[in-house]
Amino acid sequence: MEHAEDECRAGGEHHDKHDAEEAAARFEEFKKSVEAKIALRQSNLNPERPDSGFLRTLDSSIKRNTAVIKKLKQINEEQREGLMEELRSVNLSKFVSEAVTAICDAKLRAADIQAAVQICSLLHQRYKDFSPSLVQGLVKIFFPGKSAEDPDADKNLKAMKKRSTLKLLLELYFVGVIEDSGIFVSIIKDLTSIEHLKDRDATQTNLSLLASFARQGRYLLGLPLTGQDILEEV
Repeated sequence: MEHAEDECRAGGEHHDKHDAEEAAARFEEFKKSVEAKIALRQSNLNPERPDSGFLRTLDSSIKRNTAVIKKLKQINEEQREGLMEELRSVNLSKFVSEAVTAICDAKLRAADIQAAVQICSLLHQRYKDFSPSLVQGLVKIFFPGKSAEDPDADKNLKAMKKRSTLKLLLELYFVGVIEDSGIFVSIIKDLTSIEHLKDRDATQTNLSLLASFARQGRYLLGLPLTGQDILEEV
């Protein structure tokens, strides 16, 4: 009987040690992620944008730029490095608005958000008019206006689009592509407006968005970091 208890105790200790090692590895990965974001933020807050002379040495053809912009509609982690290399080889000066539209239309999964952040940072560091146009385009997803609303659009798809857009906006704020936190105040005010509260489905969707915002925006809101936060981050 004592032998069985010793085996059980040893097994429990081994399990605890394994859990501790996993937690330490997750924390180390999270630490590296934060350090990378801090470095990226510094680059975005103080961008060394190339001059027009350098941009003229890059491919400015409509055909090549159109092909690259088309790929911005399908941003994903798997193709991130290849797409960034292509973006470095073209001159999008005359196609910034098209690039912004493509990014705003992209159907981003949660796993693709960081790829989008990297790509937006590259474009922000290269083209001065990119970020203002991007913010305007992303915020418009929450305030489409009556003329732009599609009453037949799938509510779940619209909710998913808002969730991924809010996550992207927050990440872009964290890394310095966006500096105006006021846009989040506007979005929160809209999500909690009396008009939306009249619709039960809209209320549930908006509460879910606000909960997601609170979890992701813990730094912005001054919330303490928990072990679960670290697990979700990595």
